[in-house]
Amino acid sequence: MKSASHRPKVPSDGFAREATAFSEAIDDTPSNALTACAGWRAHELTAHLVAAGIELAHNLEAYAEHRPVPATRGFQEREAPYRILADAKLRAKLPRSIARAARALDAVLVSEPDAVVAWTGRRMVVNTFLTHLRSEFALHRWDLVGDDELSEKLLAQPELTDHAVEVLGRALVTRGVASVPIGFRAVIASPGSLDVVALSDEGGVRLTRADQPYSPDVVGDPAARLLVLWGRRPNDPRRLQAAAGAPKLHQLQRLLAGY
Repeated sequence: MKSASHRPKVPSDGFAREATAFSEAIDDTPSNALTACAGWRAHELTAHLVAAGIELAHNLEAYAEHRPVPATRGFQEREAPYRILADAKLRAKLPRSIARAARALDAVLVSEPDAVVAWTGRRMVVNTFLTHLRSEFALHRWDLVGDDELSEKLLAQPELTDHAVEVLGRALVTRGVASVPIGFRAVIASPGSLDVVALSDEGGVRLTRADQPYSPDVVGDPAARLLVLWGRRPNDPRRLQAAAGAPKLHQLQRLLAGY
């Protein structure tokens, strides 16, 4: 543990920009409005984010207080109590969930910036939760409003793509893992940044960075590429081009079916 004089400042608003953007969007969205998440209205999307903040807080509060860290509950179990709430009550819980998650992150990171905790059956570096929450709020804002200037700015942040590849590189392909054979490789490029590769080999199916120059199979702007990695497509499909042709594009879209 670092001494107090060398502890970094960990702002409680580490994901505030993205959380505020989502909150403002949900304020302007009826609870029954459809979203880009299949089968989810704005109400279910809000329940998802409220539950995520509370689940994270449960985990980190236990760690900070030197209690046993509880096993991470699955989406259905932790979201169900919030989905059944009246919409006004659910929405009132969103800022509380955001604030509680921020306090829990601070409680760990200010004193132990390199902390690692159990999460969803694996070990997670606590600092990565900041970027994960930024990703969740930015992505789900897009699920509400689609392509607009703010969505493009938020989703184009390179650290969100880094997080998708380096932290979620296997999780983002889990639903489509059976759709590609061993030896499959698709390069998803964005000008000015490192290529992302969807890969299936002896090491499993995952997202990774290109280890050598490849001809890109799909090319798009940074925000559009991030949407693809999360199983989505921009409202304007012309933001992406697939030089590899339709068969490979179809395989890639089946693989990247959403988290």
